[in-house]
Amino acid sequence: MEIGRVWRMHKPIILSLIVGGALVASSMASYFYLILAAQPKQVTLTVDGVSQTFQTRAETVAQFLQERNITVRDIDVLTPEANTPIMDSLSIRLRTSWEVPILVGTKKQVVHTVKRDVAGVLQDAGITLGELDQVHPSLTSEIAPDTRIVVTRVEEKVVQVEQEVPFQEIRKNDASLSKGQTRVIQQGEPGKAMLHYKVKLENGKEVSRELVKQEVIKPKNDRIVAVGTAQPASAAEAWTTTAMVSRGGVEFRPRSVLKGVTLTAYSPAGGGKSPGDPGYGYTAMGIKAVEGKTVAVDPNVIPLGWWVYIEGVGYRRAEDTGGAIKGKKIDVFFDNRSEAVQFGRKRGHTVYIIGPKKP
Repeated sequence: MEIGRVWRMHKPIILSLIVGGALVASSMASYFYLILAAQPKQVTLTVDGVSQTFQTRAETVAQFLQERNITVRDIDVLTPEANTPIMDSLSIRLRTSWEVPILVGTKKQVVHTVKRDVAGVLQDAGITLGELDQVHPSLTSEIAPDTRIVVTRVEEKVVQVEQEVPFQEIRKNDASLSKGQTRVIQQGEPGKAMLHYKVKLENGKEVSRELVKQEVIKPKNDRIVAVGTAQPASAAEAWTTTAMVSRGGVEFRPRSVLKGVTLTAYSPAGGGKSPGDPGYGYTAMGIKAVEGKTVAVDPNVIPLGWWVYIEGVGYRRAEDTGGAIKGKKIDVFFDNRSEAVQFGRKRGHTVYIIGPKKP
């Protein structure tokens, strides 16, 4: 009863004291908050991997960066966001964009990027690599502010080149020709081949060429030459003279004189060949046989290409050979087979061997 009466009597005063105390407490709390807010806070700032610690009274990340004179571009990556309040021990990370020069083939470009590896930079630049393209530094390499990326465009293709194949000369010994004499058996003719090359190009320029296949389009024909190996006629078969002789109104000094020579005759058809057959009418020297000029001889006795004077026949040139013409035998050429048959066989003739020039 006493407490109730006191409360009723002094209620206004008691309430005033309670409210006043609360206001004082609130004012003191606000005061202490202002004091704490004014105290500097510790902030760790990491820019492109390099960290530093600062004391700051800035209220937001944006104010702190402005305080440090750091400008953030739209492409830069900032963590946390600029409007984030500053708390003690806050970590702020900023990755700035770099200008990275890229040389693609012969074209240069610059890309702004926050990527720190070569593959990421190329991706930001919109550069697609071919299967054979080369990149320096490698795709997995980390970049630095002064890094320069070089992309080499590489291409491989197969090209075809037609090429002439030269013929060779093949020389064969021939006992039917005197030593030092030659005769063309087959004329040479070049062939053709298609060469397939694998060509490597770097930035459009050829850097290597490898032959991968060769095809023969036209075979070559080698030139075949017969080379004489026969020794000159022996002293037993020829009588050498230095005396001048006159035959057919012409004087000459023969190299040698053959006695007891047997003469026969032949024609183009004598070997059983017809006019359409290869070699028809041609001599062992590869030239056309001519009546009144050509005779067949044993080249071991009379060298091919030499002139002779045959008693009863006249001047003739040794241009041909024959399987049955051995030793002191000479076969006289006629165009007509009947004339060759009529000539028959004549023995005991004297033949003057003159030399390579007709007197």
